[in-house]
Amino acid sequence: MLKPKLTVKTRHRRTNVLWLIGVFSCLIVIGMENILSSTFVLDGGSTVYGYLLKQLGFLVLGLLAAAGAWHLGYQRLRHWCGTLVFISILMLLAVKAIGITVNGAQRWLGYGAVSFQPSEFAKLAAIICTAAALTFFWECHGDQQAVVERFTRKWNVEHLAPLLLEKEKLFKSYGMICLLPAFFLAGLILIQPDAGTAIVLFVPSAFMLFCSGIPLYDRHWSWWKVILSVVVMLAVIGLAFYFFGHDYQKDRIQAWISPKEYKKTIGYQINQSLIAIGSGGVWGQGIGTGISKFNYLPEAHTDFAYAILCQEWGFLGGVLVVFLFLALIYFGVQTAGSCQDRFGMFLAMGITYSLGGQGLVNMAMVTDLFPVVGVPLPFISYGGSSLILNLISASLLLRVSYDNYIAAAKEQDLSAHQARQALRPPFIRH
Repeated sequence: MLKPKLTVKTRHRRTNVLWLIGVFSCLIVIGMENILSSTFVLDGGSTVYGYLLKQLGFLVLGLLAAAGAWHLGYQRLRHWCGTLVFISILMLLAVKAIGITVNGAQRWLGYGAVSFQPSEFAKLAAIICTAAALTFFWECHGDQQAVVERFTRKWNVEHLAPLLLEKEKLFKSYGMICLLPAFFLAGLILIQPDAGTAIVLFVPSAFMLFCSGIPLYDRHWSWWKVILSVVVMLAVIGLAFYFFGHDYQKDRIQAWISPKEYKKTIGYQINQSLIAIGSGGVWGQGIGTGISKFNYLPEAHTDFAYAILCQEWGFLGGVLVVFLFLALIYFGVQTAGSCQDRFGMFLAMGITYSLGGQGLVNMAMVTDLFPVVGVPLPFISYGGSSLILNLISASLLLRVSYDNYIAAAKEQDLSAHQARQALRPPFIRH
């Protein structure tokens, strides 16, 4: 049976789906190979597949969860956003009370060999909640009365409607209110302490707000008020970091500013990372033959997995991974731009910024373009919680892209069977 001929619009959206599938598949395969290569020296000679088998187990669990998210559909998540944020808050509070401490940071919940990092769940919950809040505003066409009436009716607090309608300044700060869940979750993660994950959680929500067109506060501010506000905010952040920042965080900044002076002390890790990347050359030392994982580079299988990849795959391998993350960002943005459902648009935007941005931040950190912030490279660094939540996020992004494609196919009067058939590779005829 011949495949149906697609219009330009349908073919474009089909390309988005196929590219996203290809990008995620390549990242997963590269990640599994890199984990095997960077961890066989950690197994004590008993087996070279210990960490790989664990990661494969996490991959199976992640794929099952991703399949569940796919069949559930992203639209239902909008109604569960409050519940997801509440669960995230409870888990993050539990981390502070009974969490597992590793390397001086209390970030995990679990018992024995089973552990889970709630901050990974919180990243997705923040994106979903922000997407729901932004969608709510635009569905009310930015009208204060419509926003208040729908809000009070939904939460059965109609008696508060007159009071809220009087708060015009509160309504003008709606953009700031949208960021409160992400800001609160980031604050709970920051006290673990885990500044890197807190930043990675908050920034996608901020980008979503920026792209939505909703002002953070009163859009009629004069230019000098805007500049003054930015200066004050940066000053407060700087003073807070100076007085309340942990010593290891200050050391990372100092090592980034003056790497040569601290290459044998606080800058040892980043110095070894640069040595590993440089020793790979153009073609690499060969898969599995890199030497930096032999007790030279700390966290070679987690935060600094990209350095081992560059050492063994060379410059070309490193560029390949950069290309994959840039492709993820490009086609993720294309997916968001093609979506007619506002919640799907904001959700795709947030997931794209989260996965793609975290990948670029990690690679910038490993190459000393950015201070060490302790965030893993999505799909490539070892870690069960990260892999499972990344797969769920990828599934939701793919579902938005697939629904865009199906909508375009219906406009072309294609049946569901014909649309699915057109997604198959060229060598599959039936």
